[in-house]
Amino acid sequence: MIIPISIWPAHMMNCFLIKGDNGHILVDTGIPGSADKIIEAIHNAGLDPHDIKLIVVTHSHIDHFGSVAALKKRLKIPVLAHAEDTPFYQKGMANVASMKPTIAWAILFKKMVKDLKTHPFTPDIVMKEGSYSLADWIGGTQVIHTPGHTPGSLSIVLDNGEAIIMDMMAAGIGLGGVLFHSRVKHPAFHDNLSALKKSFDKVLSLDINKFYLGHGKPVNRTQVLKYVD
Repeated sequence: MIIPISIWPAHMMNCFLIKGDNGHILVDTGIPGSADKIIEAIHNAGLDPHDIKLIVVTHSHIDHFGSVAALKKRLKIPVLAHAEDTPFYQKGMANVASMKPTIAWAILFKKMVKDLKTHPFTPDIVMKEGSYSLADWIGGTQVIHTPGHTPGSLSIVLDNGEAIIMDMMAAGIGLGGVLFHSRVKHPAFHDNLSALKKSFDKVLSLDINKFYLGHGKPVNRTQVLKYVD
């Protein structure tokens, strides 16, 4: 079961909790200073934050790993990330080189955020290729490497036909989610569109019908195919 946690209102910035029988998994942590909001959201869902057993960081943009270090220290849990993006986590700064604007306003946005910093951390589990099984906590769940948004971008696939693909795409207007939830689009940045298309081919080869995004409400398979086209 995937529980969305909105860091900003109207699904403009999301992280997710995957509820499992043997512990829960937190996927991304929003911008710096989001730890208390995430803990509160977990309590509001009727769950104990100390039942979280792992943080999965999907990519090296600071709106996704900004509060990892704080939550790692607070909950005393390991972090999983990909080797390609790990140097930026260890610096506490975003992979600015991967922030290639997909729309004009993103050029200014990049200038505003490129020097932002957060507390650094080193992942405890570092993926290098292939996939990583999360079956110890949630049966049939795996993390797969889906580069394109950043070189080390990750997605999480469940065996119930759902997946968290974060910033592989977005939905809605602005940062996503405010209005026109069925409108699919690029997020503000992508690193490599050719690599991204191959990652979509990988994801779409799986039996997934519901896709959770970092910016915007969940979308269905038809909407993903429209975006890829």
